[in-house]
Amino acid sequence: MNKILVDTMWLEAIFTWEGLPTTLADELDAFADALDNEKILGISSVVSLTELTKHLGKKNEQKMRTTIQELKSSGIIFVNVTQKIAERAGELHWKYGVPTADSLIAATGMVENTKHVLTGDLRHFGPIKNLIKIIDLKQALKMAR
Repeated sequence: MNKILVDTMWLEAIFTWEGLPTTLADELDAFADALDNEKILGISSVVSLTELTKHLGKKNEQKMRTTIQELKSSGIIFVNVTQKIAERAGELHWKYGVPTADSLIAATGMVENTKHVLTGDLRHFGPIKNLIKIIDLKQALKMAR
């Protein structure tokens, strides 16, 4: 089974996809099924819960609470920030200029021996693309086969 670090933007998309183009919504649904059916092991940092709470809470508090609860009961494994993750994140911030939240998320994947990160945030993850491979949704779905 392939392990994928799922960045915040994709966590939000998986659980709040209303209004997205049908093709993308179908792909998100297929990715959620791959997680549920354990074809992919999805991991994320608890930092993503912080980002989602802030971002979704600004829009609609009730929707935020529902989404966070759905995420926590999904097949995605949320990894707490450990001392090792914090130290690795500090290195990513210092050496590559990755912002703190994204460095904590990336460090989570690295410490958990995850080779791929599902993200569209090339600005923040681009500088570390040689340390953890950036993939898009189509590539993640191929890994589920």
